[in-house]
Amino acid sequence: MSGLNVLVYSGPGVSLNGRAYLLRTLRQFLGHRYAIIPIGADTLRAEPWETKAVLLVMPGGRDMPYMAELNGPVNTRIRAWVASGGRYLGICAGGYYGSARCEFEPGTDKQVVGDRELAFFPGTCMGCAYEGFNYKSEEGARAVEAIVDRSAFGVAESLWRDDPTKIRIHYNGGGYFVPRADDNSTRVLVRYPDDVTNPHDRSHRIKDAAAIVSCAVGRGIAVLSGLHIEYAWDFLAASSYTQPHNRGLVALMRAHDTFRRRLVGAIFTHMGLSPDPSAMADCADPSHSVRAPTVTPVFMAPARATGVAAVASAMYALTAMATHRGEYNIDGVKDMVLQDAEDIHVVTAQTGDRRRVCASYERAVLTPDDVGPVSATDEMPESRLHSMLVLCANDALPDEHETPRFDMRAAIKYMRETRAHTAGSWLMYADTTRSTQTFLERNARLASHLPDGTVHVATMQLNGRGRGRNAWISPVGCLQFTMLIRHTQRKQAPVVMLQYIMSLAIVEAVTSLPGYDALPLRLKWPNDLYALHVPVSDSDDSSGSAPAFAKIGGILVNSSCARGEFTLLFGCGINVANRLPTTSINSVIRDYNDTHATRLATIPVERMLALATAKFEELYRTFLVYGFDPLLKAYYRRWLHSDQIVTLADRDYERAQVVGISATDGQLQVRSLQSPRTVYSLQPDGNSFDMLRGLISRKL
Repeated sequence: MSGLNVLVYSGPGVSLNGRAYLLRTLRQFLGHRYAIIPIGADTLRAEPWETKAVLLVMPGGRDMPYMAELNGPVNTRIRAWVASGGRYLGICAGGYYGSARCEFEPGTDKQVVGDRELAFFPGTCMGCAYEGFNYKSEEGARAVEAIVDRSAFGVAESLWRDDPTKIRIHYNGGGYFVPRADDNSTRVLVRYPDDVTNPHDRSHRIKDAAAIVSCAVGRGIAVLSGLHIEYAWDFLAASSYTQPHNRGLVALMRAHDTFRRRLVGAIFTHMGLSPDPSAMADCADPSHSVRAPTVTPVFMAPARATGVAAVASAMYALTAMATHRGEYNIDGVKDMVLQDAEDIHVVTAQTGDRRRVCASYERAVLTPDDVGPVSATDEMPESRLHSMLVLCANDALPDEHETPRFDMRAAIKYMRETRAHTAGSWLMYADTTRSTQTFLERNARLASHLPDGTVHVATMQLNGRGRGRNAWISPVGCLQFTMLIRHTQRKQAPVVMLQYIMSLAIVEAVTSLPGYDALPLRLKWPNDLYALHVPVSDSDDSSGSAPAFAKIGGILVNSSCARGEFTLLFGCGINVANRLPTTSINSVIRDYNDTHATRLATIPVERMLALATAKFEELYRTFLVYGFDPLLKAYYRRWLHSDQIVTLADRDYERAQVVGISATDGQLQVRSLQSPRTVYSLQPDGNSFDMLRGLISRKL
C-alpha cells in the first residue's frame, strides 16, 4: 500500500490534550515522510481517503461518541481497508474501540459495556487496568513499568540498543486485552506488570495482562494499546500529578524517554512504516527534550537583484518597519520588532568570521526556556508567535554551519548564472519554518514591502500545505519554496492561468536542459508534478510493483487583489533529491542514465531553485504578451491526460474523454462518450481528479 497520509481521527469524543500530544509525536516520528492529517467523520464517510492513507489512528478519549459517529458504513469501510492492507493504531479509547468487545468500569457510574464493530482484536478490552480513573483530572494516571517482548516485534535487534525490557510509560484509563481461546491472529507486544486488577473484582489481580497487542487483519495490521505511548515527559506539568501513585510520574518518564521513543519506533517499524531514525536517537543530555523541531531564523539576501541602490532601498524599507522595541537585550543586540501577525525580530547580519546573528539572542527569541505543555488544540498558542528575519548583504551570507542543509551562496550563484531579473530577485531561507506560504500570507505588512519576485525557501516545514485539506510532507531533499509575484490583470493574461505556468515551468526547467528532454516528468491537471516511479526495496510499495507515474510535487497559489494588482504567492514543493517516499527528479535522472547509458548530472536543490524561477520568468513574459495559447503545445506535451477516458462522479458516473484545457480559465474540457457533441468544462478548484481510477468528483 503506497499511501502517504497518516489520518488522525479528530471527531467527537477525542481528548483534546491527547490529540495534541498524538499529533506532535506522529510528526516527530513520521512527519519526515508522511503527511499527518487530522480528519473528522465526514471525511471517513464521504471522501475516497483509502487510496492515499497509509495509517489510521484513533486517539484516546471516549469510544461511545466514536460509535455514534462511525458505526455502520464507516466502520465497514475502515475494516475493509485494513483487511486489504491498511494499518490501524488505536490508543486507549482507540484500543477499546478496535476490540470485539469493550468492558469499561462495569458496575460503576462510568460503565461502558458492549460489542464493537471493528473487532480487529477478536477478544475483550477490559478496563480500567488500574482503578482511580477520572475523566476530568490526572489523578488516575501513573507511569506504568511496562514489560516489552522484543521477540514479538520482528524488528532488528539493533533498534533496541541496550535498552531495558521494562520501560516506564504513561497510563490513564486504558484497558488490558483478554483474548479468545481460539485466537491465533494476535501477538502481545507489551505486557503490564502484575499489579493490574480485574474491573469486575478489584481484589483479583491479573498476571501477564496484555497492554499492547498486534492483530493480523487480512493483509493488514492493527495495533491496539492501553498505554499512552504518545505521551512524552515534556508535554506534562508535574503539578497535575499529586497522588501517592503518580507524584514522580514526570521524573520517571523523563528518565525513560529514550526507551519509550525506541518502543514507539519499533511499533511503527513492526507495522511496516518507516519512522525517522532521529526520533529514536540517544540523548546525551538527559534534560534534553526530543520534540518536534522549532523554527529557525529566516536569512534574506539579494539574489538576482544586484543594483546597489535597489538593494539598499529594499533593506531600508524592511528595517524601517521594525519600530517596536523588543524585550530582549542580549550581547548588545538591539531587539527591534516588526509587529505583524507574528512578532518578526529584524536583525542586520554581522560580517566577518562571527555568526550572522548572536546565538544567545536567537535562542531567546525562537526557543524560550519554558516551552510548557502543548495547547489542547495543537493550534497557535494564545501568546504571539515569534520569528526572526536576518538581513544579509553579499559579504554577510550565512555559511554551512548556520545553514547546513541549504547552501545560500551556491543558490545565489546559480540564480545569477541563469537569465532572469524579477523571479528570484531576493532569496529568503529558513532551515525550519512552519510554512513558507503561511509566513508570507499571514504577515501581510512584511509581504507588502518585499521586492517583487522574492522567493522564500525552507528545508523543513512543520505545517506544509497542499491544495484543499491536503498537507505537504517535507523529506530531506525536497525543494520547498513560496515565490511572491505582483501581477497586473490583463485581458490576454488572466491570473487564473498562472498556476499552470508555474507547474509547466518546473518540468520545463529540467527537460529543457541539453540531454534531459526525454526524462519522464509529467503534469497532472491542474497543478501536480509526476515522474515515472521505479519502486525500490525500502519503499512502502516495493512488493513487485511495476514502474508507474507517481507524484513528486505540487503547486498551491494564493492571491489577493488591491487597486487592480494581484499579489500572488506560489507555494511549490518538489522532491528533487530523495527517492522516498515515491521518487524524485534525481532518481529519475539516475534511472534514465542506467537504461540509456548516459551520464546526465543530478541537480542540486539550489540549482533547481534557480532553474525553476528562471523558466517561470521566461514563460511568464511570453504569457503577458500573447496569453497561454503559445504555451499549450508544451503543456500538452508534458501532461498525462491526452485522450484519457474519465468518469464524472457528479454526472451519474457518465464516461467522457479528455479533450484539453481552456487557455483562458484553465478548465478541463471533456467530451461525453454518450453525447459526443456535449463538452463539459470542469473547474480546477471545484473538482478532485483521482488519476488512478480515472474518476473526477466534486470536492466536499
